[in-house]
Amino acid sequence: MHKTIWVTAIVRLTLLAHLLTQLFLYKAWTLNRVFPTLTVFPFAQNLPREFPFILYCATIAITLLLLWKPHWKKGVGLWIVLVVGSWAWDYVFWQPYTYCFLAIAVIHFFSKSEKQFWTRCLLLLSALYTFSGLHKINGAFLYTIWDSYVLKNRFGITSNDSFFLFFHYAGLLVGLIEILFGIGLLFQQTRLGAFRGLVLMHVLILLGLSPIGFFSNGVVVPWNILLLGISGIGCVATKKRFFDALWPLEFKKHGLVILCFWILPVFGYFGYYNRYFSFDVYSGKGKSLSIIFDNYNDCPKPLLSFLHLRKIENKTYWVVSPSRWCKRELHLVLPNDDYILHSFVVAYEKEFSNSKGYWYITSYPFTANTSYRIKMGNPLQVGCIENLQKKR
Repeated sequence: MHKTIWVTAIVRLTLLAHLLTQLFLYKAWTLNRVFPTLTVFPFAQNLPREFPFILYCATIAITLLLLWKPHWKKGVGLWIVLVVGSWAWDYVFWQPYTYCFLAIAVIHFFSKSEKQFWTRCLLLLSALYTFSGLHKINGAFLYTIWDSYVLKNRFGITSNDSFFLFFHYAGLLVGLIEILFGIGLLFQQTRLGAFRGLVLMHVLILLGLSPIGFFSNGVVVPWNILLLGISGIGCVATKKRFFDALWPLEFKKHGLVILCFWILPVFGYFGYYNRYFSFDVYSGKGKSLSIIFDNYNDCPKPLLSFLHLRKIENKTYWVVSPSRWCKRELHLVLPNDDYILHSFVVAYEKEFSNSKGYWYITSYPFTANTSYRIKMGNPLQVGCIENLQKKR
């Protein structure tokens, strides 16, 4: 393994970001969590209940060892196995930051030189920002993320204000800027400017995640600190020409990396690949799943603290939002890929078999044609709108 100061700094930053993230998410690994386990493979259901906590402790221990000795190849390999093991245990751990940490670790494990490591990291970063930007060029991002969190919550701008449409469509610049930076990393002439722009962008994101900002997802702070650090290192490395790839998209040298970071994510843009593995971050796309009850007492007692009133189709219901529930209890954003939502439905109905509510599925533009209410206990295929419409 290559042991230069720059590679060591990036690897240690990645391990530190992962450690801080896992410490923040400790509740997700405990035995007393209310949110159901969304097992990926059937065999995981037969594992001891203590397994996730043992896996958690092992991951923390090996991360601490690698912070001291980041070039211990067997240790890096074991760390990769443990992280993948957490994915096999529960869908809630399929998060974009974990995928980024894992990708850097795998690049570190298989790269034979500093140049290889840096070039492959460039490919990862470029794909991350390019696809993240592409996924934000849509009405769902403008409506659910930009209008709600930025215009309304932070600046008090609503659809009733004059010039609202100007500010509304200005949100498209967020995605365009990310695409600009992502593509800029591929070219030697624009790489330094792209890295400088990314430094500024992550400083602004961290300010947005701070108490003075408008976001509340604190778990992504370590990830943004890591990306800020890598961008800062990229500025120095590019300016001083320490290691600067002329053109990283060389399939003969980095074919597997290009496949994972550039080819497969294209399918994710059309819904045929995992959202987070396609770098679809905060795009507002995907379905929204809710649990609705006619009466307060219909809600299972463990969920009463997550219950709130909401008007749906001109009627007021008691509602539990699985995404809010997951975020409040586990500090995790529930991935809303169709098959993961279906896994949640199955796990919930198994855990709360006597629940008397309904499933309510909706997606942008949140009209009657994209919203469906289904009584619990019916077979549910969240991934198929045609089937949902038949069971409406």
